[in-house]
Amino acid sequence: MNDRLEAIILRVDPYKETDGLLQVLGKEHGKMTILAKGILKGSSKNAASVQPITHCDMVLDIKEPISLLHSASIIDFYRFIKEDITRLSVASLICEIAMQVSTPYQPDEYLYDITKESLAAFKSYPPILIGCLYVSLILKEMGISPMVDGCVVCDETKVSAISISEGGFVCLRCAKNVTSKAYDASFSRLFRYTVKAQWTNISALAKQGEFTLDLLAVFVDFFKDYTSIPLKSWEFLRKL
Repeated sequence: MNDRLEAIILRVDPYKETDGLLQVLGKEHGKMTILAKGILKGSSKNAASVQPITHCDMVLDIKEPISLLHSASIIDFYRFIKEDITRLSVASLICEIAMQVSTPYQPDEYLYDITKESLAAFKSYPPILIGCLYVSLILKEMGISPMVDGCVVCDETKVSAISISEGGFVCLRCAKNVTSKAYDASFSRLFRYTVKAQWTNISALAKQGEFTLDLLAVFVDFFKDYTSIPLKSWEFLRKL
């Protein structure tokens, strides 16, 4: 049976001598594992089309737990991502998070759409901004978005620090009793704007200030603390 699938390649793992196991995200079927025979051979007709961080169209036999690839063609190779180490590192983080939070063969149209939109956005927006907004949207979708309308402990509106363990902003008094880190007003403002933003707000968000690796680290720390999911790509990105 030849099924058609439009999907984003999240990861490719070697399998046996010349085969590969693709981890992909599709709108209709969610996360899937696909066996791609012979793609590690230099002569493989499918090798270029199934590289990580590639949007492609596939012909395959869909079945659980592993589908079988027949052919693939590139929709978007995201060359602009792969030509820059920072873009590539942030895109890898996005793909790893998408892979970790998705469920095999369970459609998630929202996750698919924001992942695809995020990868396309690297052509127009700073990579760290895209990473911050993507992780924030994932936290929001999972119901673990940080509290940014006041102190999460006492509701005081004047805040001075961010507490990962408490779940958001804390005031000066409460910061003394919990694990937290103080940031300047500009940093805290960008953090709040990003938490409040939807994907359609990315253009307005880009005008609010400089998005730094330290800001992305806060969002990643929230994700790691509340999900207990390690992120290998983040360990590489933070060393850049």
